[in-house]
Amino acid sequence: MTGGGFSRRQVLQLLGGAGAAAVLGPVLAGCDGGERSFAQAGPTTNLGRGGWCWFQAPRAALAPDDRLWLGTTVDGTGSSRDGQVEVTAFDTRTRRVVERHTLGDRRADDHTSPSVYLIGSRPQVAWAPHAREDWIDVGMVGSRLQRIHRPASLSGVGRGMSYASAHQVAGARWILYRGEEFSWNLLRSTDAGRSWTAHGLVIAPNASGQRPYMCAASDGQRLHLMATNGNPTEYRGNNVGYCSIDGNLTIRDNAGKTIGRVGSSPAPVGALTRLFTGKPGATEQTDTDGWVCDVKIVDHHPTAILSVRDNWPSGGSNVGNWRHRYLWARQRNGGRWTVEHLAWAGSELYKNQPDYTGLGVIDPSNPSRTVISTDVHPATGTPLRSSADGKVHHELWEGLRTGEGKWAWTALTANSRLDNLRPVITSNGHRKSLAWLQGTYTAWFDWSTDVLVRST
Repeated sequence: MTGGGFSRRQVLQLLGGAGAAAVLGPVLAGCDGGERSFAQAGPTTNLGRGGWCWFQAPRAALAPDDRLWLGTTVDGTGSSRDGQVEVTAFDTRTRRVVERHTLGDRRADDHTSPSVYLIGSRPQVAWAPHAREDWIDVGMVGSRLQRIHRPASLSGVGRGMSYASAHQVAGARWILYRGEEFSWNLLRSTDAGRSWTAHGLVIAPNASGQRPYMCAASDGQRLHLMATNGNPTEYRGNNVGYCSIDGNLTIRDNAGKTIGRVGSSPAPVGALTRLFTGKPGATEQTDTDGWVCDVKIVDHHPTAILSVRDNWPSGGSNVGNWRHRYLWARQRNGGRWTVEHLAWAGSELYKNQPDYTGLGVIDPSNPSRTVISTDVHPATGTPLRSSADGKVHHELWEGLRTGEGKWAWTALTANSRLDNLRPVITSNGHRKSLAWLQGTYTAWFDWSTDVLVRST
């Protein structure tokens, strides 16, 4: 069981017998492609202003009592609330906000949005200031957060600690953060979060000043990571690689070969198993660069969505300055990876960040189900011009894998007056929720979006 749900294969194994599929067809349909689409879900609820980045993980969690917990940073209210770091509990049954907690108050910056990691029915939250400051706050919602200082994380103008990616590995709580050497480091607690030990650097950059970006997910015993060489606007021909970390902090490539150890010998980013190879162009403007959107563990295998930026081809249906596409990556039995074209992702979110897309996510209990944000049709690349205002907007689409390299697409939003961005899917085993942002993003420090939720 992963993400609170059973796969078709797990049900068959539990029932033991090839005839089980014939007996329980409707049950098995609910485990895979036959499950209820978000297009058929209940009404959409607006939770008010909020935004998030995507290198904090998880951004949301659905508790056993059907409360959806969401971590956000507020902007666009024109009030003193702008810049507040918040966590909100939304009852998906009554469709009402039942709790809202303020964790901190900074300038408006979506990088400060917290991770929300469910422990039992209550979330552990963690966030960092994304400024020249040396601390991260972590603790359980409703309790005083513990401030952990890492003075060596300070480097350069405005560079300190940022992001918080929370996981449980081999019975211990782990938090990854960007700090020392401008890369990813590990905090670990073996006493239920009462104290935290800093174990040091996880991924070693190619060169001083490079900053790998990473998404991670745990299968309970190992942490699986997707990491880039650097920021794609700074690293020419940005690659995406994979590794895993054992509970004893040994770092391994896809073949199981030891490529490092957290702290004492961090894995060089070039030693990771390559999933996507970028291509430097004549200038940064003509590079082909990869980035990471999401990774989940489903049926004990990592599954991810990557994004790729390159130039629009001559005669293409240009939207924005660059063309983007999503890739679907899944580790199969025996360790073999499938990396295939998933969808066209359209334009950059705003021109100052050519690699920012609307993003895509994997269903936590079905690796063949995704939700993406794009301003072109995911299959044809045709711009999505809204009949409401005549403008091209990012819309949400649900994708279901129907065969090798084949995806069927269902529109979840259409003809919008505002962009629909940065979706998140959560599951607790009997209910799933889709949360996303609707509004306008101008920069990571300037946005005006509402948090919308739809549940099955």
